Amino acid sequence: EYGDRKSTAISTARRLAEFLGAGMIRDKGLACKYIISDRPAGTPVTERAIPLEIFKAETDVKVRFLRKWLRDATLPYDVDIRDVIDWDYYITRLNSAIQKIITIPAALQRVETPVPRCPHPDWLVQRLRDRADPRR
Repeated sequence: EYGDRKSTAISTARRLAEFLGAGMIRDKGLACKYIISDRPAGTPVTERAIPLEIFKAETDVKVRFLRKWLRDATLPYDVDIRDVIDWDYYITRLNSAIQKIITIPAALQRVETPVPRCPHPDWLVQRLRDRADPRR
């Protein structure tokens, strides 16, 4: 129905249809809850969206679909969601949210960063240097 368009929600819906059956996802207002996996490496985020429902399935079914979607035939039988999540992706997203809400506004108000573990973006560092430069 969506052609070649790509998004995490569409990828998740397609995988849900594959896993649950096409009839289960025909209803409007389908909630596509998903995680972003760390595999297959180098693929776009839209291709790494894994529906959360798969982790509620029977172990045989869960492992079969995860091996297919992650393109990892060596995935252990006792795989856990924590083994699949792309932690770097989520840390980057969290850092971005912290920057937008806390650290960037603080820096622009000349307040020392309240979250030192969240580095300023390069453009902000340059802007702060320019402001501090007495020759300007």
